Amino acid sequence: MGDGLTRRVVALVILATAAAACTDRLPEQDLRIVEAVPVERLSVALLWQDFETSRVQAESNYNGKAVVIIGEVTGVGTDVPGDRYVYFKRTDTGGVRANLLDDRASAVLAAVKETPRVTLKCYCEGISGADVVLKSCIAEP
Repeated sequence: MGDGLTRRVVALVILATAAAACTDRLPEQDLRIVEAVPVERLSVALLWQDFETSRVQAESNYNGKAVVIIGEVTGVGTDVPGDRYVYFKRTDTGGVRANLLDDRASAVLAAVKETPRVTLKCYCEGISGADVVLKSCIAEP
């Protein structure tokens, strides 16, 4: 009976570990973005339109993947960790929020002051509330 209990405990540990690994949320700060190859290069307007037109298809195309976006910034966060982002307003109630990689946030925020048109490489998280959320964003030349 002790052997059967051990097998069950081991099986539960394996299942718990597998469940924890199968999360559908991206890390807030993922340095792999630096080397990531984007699946698409598109305007913020087109990314937004793809999610508005067919959310299921857009999620399949972009979620969890690196993308390069280009657009006019309409709002910015601060230079405080956890509040470093740029925002691209698309409607009265929603837009695209690009959360910046902390290591490179200051440079992006400084560049936005010079010109609001930016090109960023980010991981796409998908829709959250009324916004398309991007994470670990860095400036892309």
